Amino acid sequence: MSEPKAASTSIQVISRMFSLLDALAQEGGAVSLKFASEQTGLHPSTAHRILNDLAVGGLVERSGPGSYKLGLRLMGLGNLVRARLDVRELAMRPMQDLHRLTGHSASLFIRQEDDALCIERTVSERNGVQVTRVMGLRMPLTSSAAGKILLVQEAGTVLNALSEAQGGRAGSLHTELTQIRQAGIAQDGEDKDANLQLLAAPVWDDQGRVTASLALNIPAARVSTEWSEALKSTAQRISVSLGWSQT
Repeated sequence: MSEPKAASTSIQVISRMFSLLDALAQEGGAVSLKFASEQTGLHPSTAHRILNDLAVGGLVERSGPGSYKLGLRLMGLGNLVRARLDVRELAMRPMQDLHRLTGHSASLFIRQEDDALCIERTVSERNGVQVTRVMGLRMPLTSSAAGKILLVQEAGTVLNALSEAQGGRAGSLHTELTQIRQAGIAQDGEDKDANLQLLAAPVWDDQGRVTASLALNIPAARVSTEWSEALKSTAQRISVSLGWSQT
């Protein structure tokens, strides 16, 4: 069996280590030395040596004779990365791009108790589109597109309680959330301006949970499939940067 012809890093053994970790990650569970060798193109003795060294560092665990799986140390390292990820920071560039594309303001909402809290909004300035921190702008979860997006994974009992507390009808909310889940987007009129519509799409984290709501303020006359898809695409772009995978 031939060795890999070229390394993707300046240190060949590091590239081989990456390829072995990828092989283990693709399978999920324990894999044999033979399988790891075949998947990476490494000679069995080379793969064995590197896997044993990775096991010393806790990145790989032995799972029976000649069998290996990813180590728990990787989980700890992954948790550190996850804790560092800030949806506000990761959303900044995509929100600016969405504003430039549509010509209208984009907002980022998170859930705070029973409200949707706006934490960022784009504005047009002389030197381009900027993202500004918003303080105090909030709305009940059940009364706006941005809030309803944050409820798409909630259980029925929670939705019923929220509807009652916020003066709505539980049946209508359930029906609307079903439609939102199918469309992947929510739409409502703006209370302060009847000519504006608020479109909102979910931002997902690496655990497949809705962590934020990305909203676009747009004139009702300009609402179109094109802008709806642009909003959803931008929300997915932010989600991917948080570790979300559609599969």
